[in-house]
Amino acid sequence: MAATGPRGMKIGAVSLWLLLLLSEKPMYGYEVIRELEKRFSGYWRPKTGTIYPAFEKLEEGGLVTSRMEFRDGGLDRKHYALTEKGRTELSQTMSHWTKMMEVLETYREVHESIFRYKETLSKKELAKSLVALGEGFDGRSIEISKVLPGQRKRVQIQPTEPVTFKLLYAKEEDELEIHMELKWAPAGGVRPEAKTPSRSKRSKPIH
Repeated sequence: MAATGPRGMKIGAVSLWLLLLLSEKPMYGYEVIRELEKRFSGYWRPKTGTIYPAFEKLEEGGLVTSRMEFRDGGLDRKHYALTEKGRTELSQTMSHWTKMMEVLETYREVHESIFRYKETLSKKELAKSLVALGEGFDGRSIEISKVLPGQRKRVQIQPTEPVTFKLLYAKEEDELEIHMELKWAPAGGVRPEAKTPSRSKRSKPIH
């Protein structure tokens, strides 16, 4: 099976979730999709084009088995169950994921969230926001309420020199996306105090 996860892992996130669900009980395809929607509270709605190919790869690797249920009163169902090899793989993979989540938790703790924003905009609205953001960087400060449409909360950002700029253009399933990151040091080179004496915080990049 091709590697799709971090180094040391043989399976990716989708396959890991499938193995986790099957470790509880055997399930058929649509049942798995509904259960994933439930556990992610609707934030992730897995598609058949993602789930079934993942099941096929897991079955090819001997991690799951399947059987067809032929139903007279409805559509046939394909049931999946975890094999002993699958349980072993799940145990090993969970060990890698646990270590990775520890790293992510550490990252989260030292990156204090100051402000977040997510909204669906027209291209014209987005263009205005990017222009306003650029003008703010060209000046002394950035007023969030003037950059983000419909945002009333007053948050003032004062970037310093130099600014590190990162841009990622990527494709995820059937969508294209751009991730931007702008990072700089706090004014005066002094970092804000953390909530706990043993840690320090950095200024938050704009996404």
